[in-house]
Amino acid sequence: MLNAERFKKEILENSNVVSDFSMSKDKHAIKKCLGVCEDCFFHDLGDHCSNIKVKWLLSEYKEPVKLSKLEYDILKYLLNDTGYRYIARNKYRHEGGVYNLYIFKDEPFEDSGVWCSGRDSGNEFYVFNNLFAFVKWEDSKPTSIEDVLNNCEVVNDAEE
Repeated sequence: MLNAERFKKEILENSNVVSDFSMSKDKHAIKKCLGVCEDCFFHDLGDHCSNIKVKWLLSEYKEPVKLSKLEYDILKYLLNDTGYRYIARNKYRHEGGVYNLYIFKDEPFEDSGVWCSGRDSGNEFYVFNNLFAFVKWEDSKPTSIEDVLNNCEVVNDAEE
């Protein structure tokens, strides 16, 4: 399903022209565009907002990743303050039967159930093995931390 299909009702309710809508920075609300660009998701994405909106409308809708506040803060810190850009789980389990979690600066590749990277062998992230349930060892590629942060919803722990 495309974003245009997913958000059709909200766009039509809040706009009379397809380019005359905005989206909140947290991507939770479609609103009529009032020219307050700093509050809009489409602002500062490297092109004129109408071009960005068309590309966004024609791209595949991705269900937001639900993160606890702790998970969000950890991923934001890893990306912005340490340079880690990927997170993955190895096939082998740690104590308690949970698959081992690793973080990487360079994009890793999977080799016999273990994620590896040319320069960066990754760092064990065992202390957080019980977090980040959306990261599975069966994933065919590592999870981009930036992609998760760009498409997430922070939920209260009670809502999970």
